[in-house]
Amino acid sequence: MGGATAGKIVFACLLVTTLLFSVVHANAQGITDTEQTKKYVIFRDDDVAPRTKFAELQASNQVHIDKNVPVTLGIVAHQNASAGNQLLQDTQFLNYMRSIVSNHLFEFAQHGYTHQSVTMVSPSEFYGRPYAVQYDTIKKGRDDIKQAFGVVPTTFIPPFDKSDNNTLKAAKALGFTEYSTAYRDFNIQQGQSQGIKVEAASLELSNKSLASLKNETEQFLNNPHSVDTFVVLYHPSDFSGPNGTVNSQKVKLLADYIDYLKGTGRVQFTTFNRSLTTESPVRSSGVASPSETGEGGGVGRGCGVGGG
Repeated sequence: MGGATAGKIVFACLLVTTLLFSVVHANAQGITDTEQTKKYVIFRDDDVAPRTKFAELQASNQVHIDKNVPVTLGIVAHQNASAGNQLLQDTQFLNYMRSIVSNHLFEFAQHGYTHQSVTMVSPSEFYGRPYAVQYDTIKKGRDDIKQAFGVVPTTFIPPFDKSDNNTLKAAKALGFTEYSTAYRDFNIQQGQSQGIKVEAASLELSNKSLASLKNETEQFLNNPHSVDTFVVLYHPSDFSGPNGTVNSQKVKLLADYIDYLKGTGRVQFTTFNRSLTTESPVRSSGVASPSETGEGGGVGRGCGVGGG
């Protein structure tokens, strides 16, 4: 083979190598940019309590298990004034909750104490009550949850999404590090108040269609000024059908919405305490990787200058 011909082959190989490197680098950069723009999604299931909507709770939790997506369960410890820890008095509920407490998909949070309103102006269990009363009430609920399930909750959710600064202070003093309520409560979507992290609910699943859920979610994902966490609120009662049945269409809606979120490739699923974060697949940028093109590990393959 002549020297001129060999030189042309070497030049061609160098050109191919440079082009492949540029494609791989661009593809890697695209993935990095996608990962940097990912948002967190937290599912918040309120009103988890003994003797209420047990089949619905199981059905919605099973969706999270099947999809490997975590959820924060807001537990109501003491629904009425009867004596004793009511979490221990419903055997079916107690055994079920104990069976999932070690599953890292489930965060056990505290959703007030009785979930009974103490004000006629705006429903709330805590708003306007003295600090000492709020502290004592929250502590009772926390202790009941610890006794029943062996975990100390670190996320507090005030019933009716209505509370005040004394509620925040009491929760902080009792060791809670996360707090979720409505934006209107403190005019905070995501931030710190009284030394505790506050994250407001962003979207409520109840009475929504998949199309409307997608629309609200896309607005969040496409807003460059939005916070990094999207809190989706629902209740076991949202999955109730007629005559005490479970509404399979509502259960399917939750599953379909999770599939949609995964399909965006732009979210990570987590809980308020961030004990577990699961990834959604990153959407392909349309640029094939070296392994997909068959070039991986073999740049220059067939470009060797053979003697002959």
